[in-house]
Formats: sequence, structure tokens, C-alpha cells
Amino acid sequence: MNSKKQFDEFWATIQTRIHQHPVIVYNPYCKWFRQGTFTLKDLIHLFTQFAVFSKWFLLVQMMRMMHAPDLEAEAHARYILANELGVHINPDGTTENQPFKTRWAHINWLRDTAQPLGLNPELLGSWDAATPSTRRFIRGLEETYGSKDGEVGRGASYAIETWAAWGIGTSEESNNFWKELIDGLEIYNETCHAYGDPAIPLDFFEFHFNSEKGHGDNVLEELQQAFHKPDFDNEKFLQAGEKALDAIYTFWMGLDRDRHNREAMRNHYPLVVGA
Repeated sequence: MNSKKQFDEFWATIQTRIHQHPVIVYNPYCKWFRQGTFTLKDLIHLFTQFAVFSKWFLLVQMMRMMHAPDLEAEAHARYILANELGVHINPDGTTENQPFKTRWAHINWLRDTAQPLGLNPELLGSWDAATPSTRRFIRGLEETYGSKDGEVGRGASYAIETWAAWGIGTSEESNNFWKELIDGLEIYNETCHAYGDPAIPLDFFEFHFNSEKGHGDNVLEELQQAFHKPDFDNEKFLQAGEKALDAIYTFWMGLDRDRHNREAMRNHYPLVVGA
């Protein structure tokens, strides 16, 4: 069994190899988005790709539940899956005794959120709508978070939830990617209000921002318990976490590359309206 000193040493390594990953400390797309200078086409592209993530995450979450390394991890994965499918969640992160509605499924919630953009809800979440970067991202999650090796999944789970919860409740909160998206959408909505256009509802994004800290606390507790088991593999955990974060970074860097390409097109063809 590992000692507290060994955990402290491992924690220092996690802070270097996981917590300092670029998708956590500096995501160029989200830093740009929070300024609110994006175009309508930029926003449509974000929603289109995010919807693919939202829908196909269901499969990845199912894989995580099936390959969980222990009953506690399996139960936690099941609660997340149930919530994604449309079951309300309790303050403690469970879904026990909570109601279900199809329209509460996160992909449907996101479709409702995108209504002001005039997008076809049947196409939102379609694999055909995914860019190559988004597809690589989903496959990267399948290989890590959804791995048949539950210990690989544990490392990926820690990294993903830490990324999603990063900084919430601390001085680093402004660097949380959910917060950055919310900030950008608030600026966009101010412009919409000024011109009498429909605004983007923020509840989907605010819900995730407000619930992520609980998920982050859960995976930290899971790590602390798993570390003291005799079969815990430090390096496997770290490599899985890094690979999962690399996959997430692929998603955001794909969006960043796409928006730069659109900007280059606008600069090259400045008279094309709406480019």
C-alpha cells in the first residue's frame, strides 16, 4: 500500500503533467471566444461541433460505465450517463429518485439552446457534421475514457473532470473554459438585445459550470482511494490523462484553426457578406 508521502510525490507529478496541460492552462480558442468578437458563422460552427461532442459522449460514457474498475466508479459513471440522457441530478451528483424527460437530455437541451441560430435540430449531433478534428477528439475519448482497461479510464476521467472543473471557486475561475464560453455569449447577447435579435439562452452552459466542481471533487476522491490500492499504476494513470487531454485539445485547436481560416477568407474577400 502506498504511503501519504508517496501520494504527495505523485500529486506533484500530476500538477506538472496533468494540471499544466495547455488545454487547461491556456486554450487559445476559448480565450478568443470570451472577447465576444466572433461572427454568427463562428458561433454556428461552435454549436455544430459541440453538439457532436454532446451526442457522441453518450456512447463514451456508456463505455466508461461498462469498463469501470470498481463498483463506485461504475455507479458514478451511471449517474453521469443518466443525467446526460435526461434524468435530473441531485446536489450530491446522484440521480436517485429523480424525474426523467426526453427534452432534458443534454443533446436536446443544446438543440433548444441553438434555436436562435436557426439550425436544423435533426442535424445537430450528426456524425456527418463533425470535422476531422472533432472525430479525432471523440475517438481519443473512446480510447481513453471509454477504455476496456478501467484503470486507463480512471486516469482519463480524472483529467477530463479536472479540465472541466478547473479553477471553479478559486482565483483561477476566470480561466475555466465554461466561464470563458459564458462570458463570450453574454457579450453576444448584449448585441442581440441592442438590435432586437433573439439571444442565446445560457442555462445549458451555466448548469455545467455550476455542476463541474462536484464532478472534480469526486474524481479527486476516487484517485485518493485508488492510489492506495496495491495494483494502482502511476504511469498508466498519467499517460491516460495526458492522452485524454490531448484529444480534448485537438477539438479546441480544430475550432481555432477553422475560425482563423474563416477570418483569412473574410480578409481575402472582404465584400462577401456574412463570410
